Amino acid sequence: MKPGGNVFVAAISRFASALDGLTRDLLADQAFQSIVTADLEEGIHRNETGRLEYFTTAKFHRPDELKAEVVAAGFAKVEVFGIEGPVWILPDFENRWRDPRRQQGLLMIARRLEHEPSVQGVSAHLLAVGEKP
Repeated sequence: MKPGGNVFVAAISRFASALDGLTRDLLADQAFQSIVTADLEEGIHRNETGRLEYFTTAKFHRPDELKAEVVAAGFAKVEVFGIEGPVWILPDFENRWRDPRRQQGLLMIARRLEHEPSVQGVSAHLLAVGEKP
C-alpha cells in the first residue's frame, strides 16, 4: 500500500451473539449460553453444536481491540465505526425501514452513535479505517 492509502478492516463485535441471542431468544439453549459466555470472556466465538444459526468459529472484537490491532499493524489516524448502531436489534426493523419517517429516525441514530465509544460495541459489526503513514 502506498503512503497515504487507506485500509478498511471489518470485524464482528464481541457483544453481537449476546444481543442476537436476546433478540432471537437463543439463550434458552444452554449450548448457546456457553458460546455467548466464551464470546464475552475471550472474544472467540466457537460453534461446535452443528447448528448453523449459531454462526461459525470467529474472533469477535471490542472496538478498542480492533483499533489497537490496526494501529499495531502500522496504520495511523485509525477510527472505528459501529456499522449498524443499536437499531439492528429491533424485532420490527424491516417495518420501520419501510416507513420513510421512521427510516430517517433509524439513520439519524445510526449516524449519531457510530463514533460514540460507549455504544460502539452494541453494533454487530465494526469498521476500522486507518491510513498508511
